[in-house]
Amino acid sequence: MPGKEMRKITLSMFTDNDLERIHDLSMRILGENGVCFQSARAQEIFKKHGFKVEGQQVFMTEKQVRAALDSAPSHFIIRGRNSARDLDLGGGDYGIPGPIGPVNVLDLDNGRRPGTLKDVENLIKIYQASPVMTMNSNNGVEANDVPAESRYLLIMRALLRHTDKPFYTKLFDYDQMHRAMDMIEIVMGEKLEPGGKVYLTSGSCPSMSPLAWAADVADDIIALSERGQAVTTGTATSTGVTGPIRVFGTLVMQNAELVSGIVLSQLVTPGNPVGYGTGATPGNMRGANYCCGSPTRVALQVGSMEMGKRFYNLPSRTITYGSDSTGLDVQGGIESYENTLGNSLAGADYMLSEIGTLEGLMTTSYEKTIIDEEITSRLMHMRDGIDVSEEAASLDIILKVGSRGEFITSRDTLKNMKNDWYPKYTDWNATPESRPPDDLNYVLRRANEEWKKRLNEAPECLLDDAVDQALGEYIKRQKVKR
Repeated sequence: MPGKEMRKITLSMFTDNDLERIHDLSMRILGENGVCFQSARAQEIFKKHGFKVEGQQVFMTEKQVRAALDSAPSHFIIRGRNSARDLDLGGGDYGIPGPIGPVNVLDLDNGRRPGTLKDVENLIKIYQASPVMTMNSNNGVEANDVPAESRYLLIMRALLRHTDKPFYTKLFDYDQMHRAMDMIEIVMGEKLEPGGKVYLTSGSCPSMSPLAWAADVADDIIALSERGQAVTTGTATSTGVTGPIRVFGTLVMQNAELVSGIVLSQLVTPGNPVGYGTGATPGNMRGANYCCGSPTRVALQVGSMEMGKRFYNLPSRTITYGSDSTGLDVQGGIESYENTLGNSLAGADYMLSEIGTLEGLMTTSYEKTIIDEEITSRLMHMRDGIDVSEEAASLDIILKVGSRGEFITSRDTLKNMKNDWYPKYTDWNATPESRPPDDLNYVLRRANEEWKKRLNEAPECLLDDAVDQALGEYIKRQKVKR
C-alpha cells in the first residue's frame, strides 16, 4: 500500500531577494560600524585571526563572515542521558524545552512568590514528565533562596538528577560554564570536547542591542565552543527601543549581531554546532519596554527563521509563549498561542521556550505550563500538515456513500478517527450544565491537578547512587554556600 504524502503547513514572508538584502545590509554594518565585544578574550581571538579591532569594536569583512558560516554545520544532535530522547536539530526534530530566566512563580494554591530551588526542581520534574516537551531546562525560575555565587552548581545538579532529556542552560560566567560542563562529564561518563558528542546548549547567548556583546555572554560563547558544545545565539531587541522601529530594520541589525556571534564560535572551534536564535519583540512604545504580546512579533519570528533556515541553512529558533498578562487570564492564552505560532509554523528547529511564563517573562506559572503544552500540541498537529496521497483523497469512499449518505459508520472513519487531535485540558464536550459559564477556572483546575500528579509520581532521583554521590562531591569541592 502506498505511504502517506504529507504537505506541511509553513509560514513564509520573504522573497529570496529580500533575504539577500538583509544579508548584504548586515555586511555593511559589520564592515562600516562593526560590533562592540566587551570581552577581552573575544578581542584577542579576533586579533589573532586577522580581524580589524579598534578598542572593543570588531570589524568584519564579507569574506571573513562567509568563511565562518561555511564551517558551521547545518544540523547537530543534542543528546540526553537517555539516547532515545536525542534530537537532531536542523535534521527534522523539534526541541521544546523549559524556560530561561523568570524570577517568580505562580500557582492556584499559593499565588505569586519569588522562585526557590525547590521550584526549580519541581519544574524540571514537570518538564521531564511532559509528553510534549522534548528538552529540559535548569532555569524554569530563579532559585532566589540560594546564594548567587553557588546557584549555578545547585541548579545544574537539580537538572542532572531529575531529567534524562537533552537540555538548555542559563548563562553563567566563563569559569562557571566550564564547571557546569565538568558536571555533565561526571554524569555522562565522557569528555566534552570539540568534535565529540553535544550534551549542552545555551538557552540563548544574547547580543546586547544595538550592535554589542556583553563580556560574560561572549565568554560563554567561547567556553561552550572550547568544549564542542552548541552555541545558540540570541537577541532581545525591542523595535523602537534597542532597535529600529521598523521590523525590516530590526531584522537587518539583529542579523549583523547574530552573525558576529556565530563567527566568534567558529573562530574558537571551526565546525562547532551553532544555532541562529532570536528573541526580538516589538517595543511597547506606550511604556518603552520589551513586549511579548504584540502580533508584530510573528513577523519578527518568521523573518528570523527565514534568514536562519532558508538563507544560512543553520539550525534556528525564536522565543515563544511569553505574555504580558499578569495573571492566568484570556490575555495570557491569546498572546501565548499567537507568539508560539510563528516559531512552530515558520519551520523552526527548536525554541527558546518561555513555556508557562507571564508578566513579560518575569513569572512562571505551574498551571500555564500545562496549558501551554496543549497550545504546543495543537500547533505541532498543524505543523505536521495533511496527507494528500491517493488513499487520503478518499474518492472510493465518497462514491460509495454518494449523495445524502453519512460517513460516521464508514470503515475508513472508524479506522482513522483516533488519528486526529483532541484536547486533554480544554473541553469540546462541555455543556452549560456540566461547566457553568461563570466557572472561569475549569481548565486551570485540570492543569493544577496535572502538575501535582506529575510531582507525586516523579522519582526521587534518576541517577545511579554512585554518580549522584560523585556529583555531590564535585560540588563540595567548589565550597558551595547554601
